[in-house]
Amino acid sequence: MDTAQSQRQMLGQEIERELADGSLSFPTFLEVSQKIQQTLEREDAGLDALVPLIMLEPVLAARVVGLANSALFASSNGPVKDVKSAVMRIGLAAVRSLALAVATAQLAQGEQMGGARRLATLLWDHTLDVASWSYAIGATFRTVRPDEAMLAGLLHDIGQFYLIGKAADYPSLLDSESELSDLLLCWHRPVGEAVLRALGMSPELADAVNDRELYGSMWPPATLPDVLMVASLLADTPNPLTHMSEDARVSLRNVVAHGIPEDVLEQLHLDAAEERRKALNALRV
Repeated sequence: MDTAQSQRQMLGQEIERELADGSLSFPTFLEVSQKIQQTLEREDAGLDALVPLIMLEPVLAARVVGLANSALFASSNGPVKDVKSAVMRIGLAAVRSLALAVATAQLAQGEQMGGARRLATLLWDHTLDVASWSYAIGATFRTVRPDEAMLAGLLHDIGQFYLIGKAADYPSLLDSESELSDLLLCWHRPVGEAVLRALGMSPELADAVNDRELYGSMWPPATLPDVLMVASLLADTPNPLTHMSEDARVSLRNVVAHGIPEDVLEQLHLDAAEERRKALNALRV
């Protein structure tokens, strides 16, 4: 048995133990997001508890202020210059999204990813694409809150990112894309569900992420699962783990979107393009 296959089995056993115990061992890139979520869950938590936590991560602090001054949140009151004022302007849902975006981008760009860096970068590009489309659909139709839709888009493949982060301790596995892909495909769904629970996400959001492949054929999309499904259909960048040709992806989109005329989807592209552009610019780290 080669080293990569052996390490895949070792990590698989580690993940199996963690799921059985109900206690995930978070890789570094998710620790800040977890701490922010835990802080927000406390009844006595306020800005005085949250702001110092954000400032522990300089990139996140800068991005929070930048987001508050972006086209998504620009105000007639002028630009903000500090983290506390920025959080008050953008709200807690946006802080959650940005903390996750910063952490995940750092993982995807990290030199320690070795041979998995290409896979992580492609997965991050796909995640950004789906998250920005989710926001745009929410902002266009107002059937779901745009910030919740964006967060759901960022989380829809969180199990895969968690596993890539864990694989950082298994260098031979990182350098074997085929073995790593097998691990991700095997474990990403149960791990994703466990990560969402550990992060304390609402049952509604967790259900949306877990049920995103069950499209209700309603137009406009009226629920988070439907928004995620449509966003995934519209995304230009596929998940690199699907190993699906472009023709097959288009065919699948046509099957799933049987209740949505092609001209309606094209009009959504036009109507939501500006909202998507603003969201994509805000999320890029």
